[in-house]
Amino acid sequence: MTAPLSTRRSLDPDTMWQSMRRLLGRVYGVLDRDSLVDDCLDILVELLGADRGLILHIASDGSSRVTHARAQGKTLSAEEWEEASRTVVRESLESGQCVVWDPLSAARGSASAALLGIQVALATPLGGGATRRAPLGVLYVDFRDARKFVGAEHAEFFTSAATLLGAVLDQHERGLAARDQLREAQKHCVDARPATSLSDLLSSPRMLPIRRELESALAGTSPILIVGESGTGKTLLAQAVAEASHRRPIVRAVLGSSDDLNTITSELFGHERGAYSGAAGKRIGLVEYANGGCLLLDEILNLPMHAQQLLLDFTQFGTYRPLGHDRAEPKRADVRIIASTNGDLLAAIREGRFRRDLYYRLAAVTLDIPPLRERREDVPGLAESTLRRIDPARPWELSLPLRRLLVSPAFDWSGNVRQLERAVERARERALTRDPAATVLTPDHFEARDLGAPSIEGREPRAREGPLDGAWQALQGERAKIDEREQDVIQQALRLSGGVVAQAARVLGVARTTLASRIDALEMRPTRKDRQEP
Repeated sequence: MTAPLSTRRSLDPDTMWQSMRRLLGRVYGVLDRDSLVDDCLDILVELLGADRGLILHIASDGSSRVTHARAQGKTLSAEEWEEASRTVVRESLESGQCVVWDPLSAARGSASAALLGIQVALATPLGGGATRRAPLGVLYVDFRDARKFVGAEHAEFFTSAATLLGAVLDQHERGLAARDQLREAQKHCVDARPATSLSDLLSSPRMLPIRRELESALAGTSPILIVGESGTGKTLLAQAVAEASHRRPIVRAVLGSSDDLNTITSELFGHERGAYSGAAGKRIGLVEYANGGCLLLDEILNLPMHAQQLLLDFTQFGTYRPLGHDRAEPKRADVRIIASTNGDLLAAIREGRFRRDLYYRLAAVTLDIPPLRERREDVPGLAESTLRRIDPARPWELSLPLRRLLVSPAFDWSGNVRQLERAVERARERALTRDPAATVLTPDHFEARDLGAPSIEGREPRAREGPLDGAWQALQGERAKIDEREQDVIQQALRLSGGVVAQAARVLGVARTTLASRIDALEMRPTRKDRQEP
């Protein structure tokens, strides 16, 4: 192990260069550690042979506090963290240079140095330069052994090391800030799981008007407004449209959580540190996160009137100002807005709750999603799409009786796509509970409350209630289950009869024509052997 530099009375250029190479090599070896700052401090303390090494952070008001303190490879106690000469630290900040303090040459004494037995102390600004208006902090070391030597060459090495460590720590701090920003951004980015494709969502004839409207809109940049009842899949469609337009990232904002202008502005456009009471740090807004991509605004009708002007300005000019932004030029962002609501925007305009000019800015392309009860033919496809999304590794299918049940008029689907998704998720869980190898959903996997229970979201009462209320729905459910059981019995009979329909009919005790009719009605495709009858 090489002797510390402070054991030498003077340092020649070769010794200083070799020591700097060792410093560079060892710092490089700890760059990917969470303990980077402490490791760098340990390396410097060891190379110099110092007794203490501290890093002090400089606050915006000029005050300093110790953030890291090391001594010969170990951390210090809370009391020892304060054992530094504040006089030396203050002189270094005031001069912006390295300060070397010792009792003999110092212009003024240091009470703390005398109390702690400090023989020599070094302090230099840390992390200052062209990229910062003020230093990040102060690097400080002291020596308490009178046998150690600290001369001009030692101070020069310490200053050079501080320049290197300042750059490393500055990048480390930026990396931590970027990681925090990424975590914040991920809270608002849409689900990373595979989304339902636009072609799947718009495959039915009932969705043809939306398909036609999007043919020319996808390649453009005009805002898109999606309207429809609650649960009709507006968020799914918004994400699918964003994906199909090939704009990234896709950021989602749920509006209406607050009517405070500062909170809304900060959420959408961000704020600078100290912009308002409680703004302890800088915040990036969702608009900046979505730059180059799409911003999905859920329930646009929840945006208070005093915040609608801010959004109007952004949709018109593409510029915005975070709270506390004091520069002459505003910030810019290239964002495609896809807004949605289940409310009546035109009624809100008439009642003075929504700006007419903002409506026309957002409604450049308007997509009106019909409720699920008006497009029952979509239900099986949407159910299968839900299964592929939540369990892509398993080849799920819907049985024929279940398909019939889902498209029957037995259910009004008051909760729309949201109700269907929850019903399918619960049915899948029941299927796997009964058979871990299951790949087919049947009516037995659903319960009445999944398919027929009224939605919380304001289902209108029936015109009349009576003893037959719900009877038709119950009958359809029972019929689907009977079809399922009949299908199983016929398949067993066909297996016992080698696939010959006539023999299967004799096994079941029914006429051949009756069995053939039921096979056709149940859409049970016969095998080649089924058709080769005597």
